[in-house]
Amino acid sequence: MLGPPAGASLAGATAPPAWVRVSVATVWYQPSSPRPVDWAALGYPARIEVWLDRLSVGERFGLDSRIKTQVLFGEKVLVEGHRGPWSLIEVPKQRGSEYPRGITGWVPSTQLSDIAPPVGRRQVIVGVARAWLHAGVDGTVGGRRFLLSFDTELPVVGSAPGYVIVGLPGGTTGAISASAVRPVHQGAVSGAAVAAQAHRFLGNPYLWGGTSAFGYDCSGLVYSLFARFGRILPRDTRDQWRVGHRVALADLRPGDLLFFAGPGGVGRIHHVAIYVGRGFMIDAPYTGASIEMIPMTSSPMWDEFTGAVRVATEP
Repeated sequence: MLGPPAGASLAGATAPPAWVRVSVATVWYQPSSPRPVDWAALGYPARIEVWLDRLSVGERFGLDSRIKTQVLFGEKVLVEGHRGPWSLIEVPKQRGSEYPRGITGWVPSTQLSDIAPPVGRRQVIVGVARAWLHAGVDGTVGGRRFLLSFDTELPVVGSAPGYVIVGLPGGTTGAISASAVRPVHQGAVSGAAVAAQAHRFLGNPYLWGGTSAFGYDCSGLVYSLFARFGRILPRDTRDQWRVGHRVALADLRPGDLLFFAGPGGVGRIHHVAIYVGRGFMIDAPYTGASIEMIPMTSSPMWDEFTGAVRVATEP
């Protein structure tokens, strides 16, 4: 069993760690937030593709008051309490002004393990949009288990022909194609490399709260792309605006971030897109649309443009 008995609270105590053991754990405002149509996202494994395929546009619109964020397979979280089959978690990697220690919200306890992955000789990160996790132990690769998202980080504990054997939450192991993973990036972050990765997700449907290749919102896409290169940004748009330094439109480089506020660019910042060069941006615009590349000045939101920020540390 994960943690203390159902209904217990850890308020005021040291929150114990847990590790996400599904491809994508959706973090809900409350245990009551999911609807019957959301059932596929709540189990082990999380049937994230089934869930999203079945959601109508209208049902996707309803997620903005239900979902806070998502957390990828293998990521460490802190468990702050329990309510029945649900766990209240804190996500330390996803911080911001509203959540200085990390976003908090509820996930089904079955999607967490309190046993850490085995320690690896090195870390790798999924560098393709999606990759199959296979059963794997002692150099032997078995059947497919479920798909992992871009940006999922894994410890390498062994190898098999064409595969790496990776440590999994629960203390077990699995296998993933060696061609699907890359070394964890260290050092300077190239804006051009970030922009190049953004093209990978063109056509993906927008998902409120999404931080995976199964669906992104605007700030989730930015967060994921920079995390791929070792730069952990704040999770939300308004906080991403405060990172890096301002750049003029005439000085834009690929990988720079474009921010949008109210009419005339005045007011509360609510949206971010990625400049990819030659006057184009890649944008996860809104529910019902897909990630697209368009001339930045043709965006319906262009009259709300408020400024650009450079986060990358090299061209």
